[in-house]
Formats: sequence, structure tokens, C-alpha cells
Amino acid sequence: MKKSDRRRIRVRFAILTVLLLIGILLDINAGYSGAGLQDLFAGNPILVQFRLPRVLVSLLVGIALSLSGSIMQSVTGNDMAEPGLLGINAGAGLFIALFIFLFRQGSPAFTLMLPLLAFAGSVLTFFTEYRLASSRGRVHPKRLLLMGVAISIALTSLTTVIMLKLPDSQYAFVQNWIAGNIWGADWNGVLLLTAGVLLLFLYVFFKSRTLNGLMLGHDVATGIGINTRKESRNLLLAAVGLSSLCCAVGGGMSFVGLVAPHLARKLVGPNYVRLLPAAVLVGAVMLVFADLVSRTCFLPFEMPIGIVTAVLGAPYFLYLLIRE
Repeated sequence: MKKSDRRRIRVRFAILTVLLLIGILLDINAGYSGAGLQDLFAGNPILVQFRLPRVLVSLLVGIALSLSGSIMQSVTGNDMAEPGLLGINAGAGLFIALFIFLFRQGSPAFTLMLPLLAFAGSVLTFFTEYRLASSRGRVHPKRLLLMGVAISIALTSLTTVIMLKLPDSQYAFVQNWIAGNIWGADWNGVLLLTAGVLLLFLYVFFKSRTLNGLMLGHDVATGIGINTRKESRNLLLAAVGLSSLCCAVGGGMSFVGLVAPHLARKLVGPNYVRLLPAAVLVGAVMLVFADLVSRTCFLPFEMPIGIVTAVLGAPYFLYLLIRE
């Protein structure tokens, strides 16, 4: 790579970092009453217990979804692959709706069960698709995506049927959760996401050269010595783990895993050694600013953050379809 190209990439990384810092400061200050860093350092309970966890969860969810989308686009060889396409969000939503339908929302176990059920629904959905997409011991990436779309539609329809039987208040709760909402973010969620995202990011970054090989196609990857079956399975599990953590903490969010890797690829190129850190920064910037918009543009009401990301991401998805 030319020296000028390396300099340009460093400048773009710096710009993304500055944008992220600006977004964090604005998001901390946003709300019914303004507050600055001095209030944070002074231990203002509103900032420490409510705003800061929410900002950090937004940041971590953006990182996790962008990593998950980057993995899926490499392993499947499809530029439009993203976590929601595999029905992971739909599986989590079905489990949440079933739990609320069968048990009272106000039960003591509800707060604990919500993230556990979301995680279980996401993982179970993926394993079902993985088994259905396997043939003769090998998973076919395009078949996996088609299975994901079909199962996502089926699970979403079933969730809708269950929701129609819920009281209005519980219906609204499930609908807000499915739309993507981090209003209940707390320090437990921050710690859970931090541990999971950090471990999986280190693993995925260690496999960045493998992702480069898989982007060339599985036949080429096999020819250069990559065990495509094993690596594809492990990387897809990492992607599902990342997106499942997001579902458990922030509900269903779409398009972040699609848009962030694409924008990162335009900024730093297709090499996953640089693309992964860039995608992480892009995803974090997207979610922090989306949280800022969701909390400030419709005061005193609050829009689910997932709707904001969908409004921003849907036009870009259409652009990709038209270009293809």
C-alpha cells in the first residue's frame, strides 16, 4: 500500500474516533435536563445510573452488530447479509412474546428472564437454520441465507398471532422491544456486553486473515489451506453470539450490521485487518447518534432506537439492491 493511502486511512480512523467522542458527549448531555462532564465526574445519579449506561450500551450494541454483519458478509459471500436476515431477532422476539403470554409481566423473574429468553431464542433459531442448511456435512452459505429469510417470516408471523392475544400494555411492550429499545439499559447490561463483545472481537480480529480468504469464495479459500467448514461454523457462531447479546440487551435492531461493514469497506478497503476496526467505529457512531436522535427529536416522547436505525438504513439497503 502506498504511503499516501496509509495516511488517508489513518485520517479516516481519526475522523471516526472524533465523531464517536462527539456523539458520546452529546448523548450524555441529551435529555429533559442538560448535564455535562462535570456532573458526570461529580457523580450525578441521573447521569451515572441512567444516561451513561444507556450511552455505553448503544456504543457496544453498535460494535457487536457491525462485527456480526462483517462476519456474515464474508462467510456467506453475500454483501447484503446481516444478523436480522438469519431470523435471529425474530427468534428472540418469539420467545419474549411467548413468555409474556404465558406468565405475568410483573413477575419477579421477568427482569432476569427477558435477556435469557432473548438469547435462547436467537441461538435456537440459528442452530435450527444451520441444521436445515447442512448437506453431507457441509453448510451452503446461500442456502443458509434463504433458510434465514423463510424462518424469519414464519417466526414473525407466529409472534404477531401471539401478540394479538395480549392486553394492550403488554402488546405495546413486546412491540417496542421488537422495534429495538434500550430504555432499560443498566450497568449489568453494560458488563455483560463488554465481556462478551471484547472476547468475541479479539477472536474475530485474530481470524481477520481467514475472513479475507473466505471473501474470495470457499473453493479458493480451500485451495489456500483454509478449513472452510470448521472456520465458517466457528465464525458464524461468533456472529450469532454477538447479535444474540444485542437482542438480549437492546431488542431487535436492523440494518446496522448491513450498513456499517459497507461504509467501512468504502473508507478503508476490503482487508479485514483494517475493515473490522473501521466497522466497529462506524457501528458505534451510528448507534450513539441514533440513540441521541431517538431521545431528543420527539420530546417528551421517545422513539425506539431500532426505528431510527431502520429509517437510516433502509434507503441504503434499497441503494444496494438497485446497484446489484
